[in-house]
Amino acid sequence: MKKQFSQLIKDNDSIHIYYNIKERESYLNNLVSYIVSGVEEERHTLVIESEKLIPLLFKKLEGILTNEQLTYIHTINNFDYYCSSGSFQPPVIFDRLSKHLDPFYKNNLSFQIWAHVEWGQQEGVVPILEEFESDADKLVNEGGLYLVCAYDEERVTDVLKDALLKSHPYVISENKIILSNLYTLTSAI
Repeated sequence: MKKQFSQLIKDNDSIHIYYNIKERESYLNNLVSYIVSGVEEERHTLVIESEKLIPLLFKKLEGILTNEQLTYIHTINNFDYYCSSGSFQPPVIFDRLSKHLDPFYKNNLSFQIWAHVEWGQQEGVVPILEEFESDADKLVNEGGLYLVCAYDEERVTDVLKDALLKSHPYVISENKIILSNLYTLTSAI
């Protein structure tokens, strides 16, 4: 996967990838590949991830990256990030993202983002997530960002999955990156 991430970023001004998480070990290995592909190109990685998985991630990276290279990884607890205001609210989330990205821009640092999207019990969350990902796709395209959005398979309904496939040009499927057959360029809207 590392070579696929590297090549995709090399060939594109921006990328927005949907990842349907089916199995934790494979997921962590793909996250490690993404991070290592970035570090090899001197790109920092902002990882928005579960506090349960962050220690497992660093354990996997221990034998792969040096202490200096580990400084290229910046983590945020995803539940706090997405739900600290009590519910999943895209304007609040994008405002937080802007604040987290500001140091990269100010210091002229190359970076990429990996976001494990989670939400609490919230009625009517599917249309909110659809709008959120559509806005995220516009942000990715306009800002030249590299972003992987990971969702736990058991929480993704068929309706939400279709919406996610429509707002992400790429999909991680069975440890390879493929084009989404439902993607529509939302930045043109």
